[in-house]
Amino acid sequence: MVNRIVVHEWERVLRFRNGVVVDELSAGRHRVARRDETHRVDLRPRWITIAGQEIPTSDGIMVRLGVAIRWAVTDVRRFVTVAEKPAEALHLAVQFALRTAVLARAHDALDQQRAEVGAEVTTAVAGTATELGLSVAEAVVRDVLLPAELRRVVVGELVARREGRIALERARAETAALRSLLNAAELAERHPALLQLRTLQAASQPGATVVLERPH
Repeated sequence: MVNRIVVHEWERVLRFRNGVVVDELSAGRHRVARRDETHRVDLRPRWITIAGQEIPTSDGIMVRLGVAIRWAVTDVRRFVTVAEKPAEALHLAVQFALRTAVLARAHDALDQQRAEVGAEVTTAVAGTATELGLSVAEAVVRDVLLPAELRRVVVGELVARREGRIALERARAETAALRSLLNAAELAERHPALLQLRTLQAASQPGATVVLERPH
């Protein structure tokens, strides 16, 4: 007696007989003996999310990181037979790899080096993933959260920098205005006729009032 099963394009089926793997069924319709056992495995990429793991940095600051791992099954037999819960084993390997990457960096370098940390984690777990019948495509560092006290210090530094830039621009503008006035004064001193021309120009404006001083 046989059973008929359909295997979809995104999955594979392991067939067991008396507890031993007989073969791996690919996409399509298959006839399977009733005494055989089958185990379906989804081959589509999926994500593991590690949220809020607290890790010390090289300078002793505890930071909280969130990481997402994109992985997929590449060896169906290994995935089914090597570990009871391969996804959990991968999760643990990622945690260890992330801790190693963070411990090698100062807290103020982590946010700028997210891509490097993700690449290090991906490389570090590659061997474990292969043993489990998996492949890890990428590790993405999503969040880097500093302690509340340190966040307040960072915000204070940003505000101070912004206020410093504003003060610098104001000083530059005032210096430029004074330089312009000085240039105008020097020009008027060298060419007195310019003051007369400026007076005539002002008097020609509609509604302008010019007060002339009578000589004594």
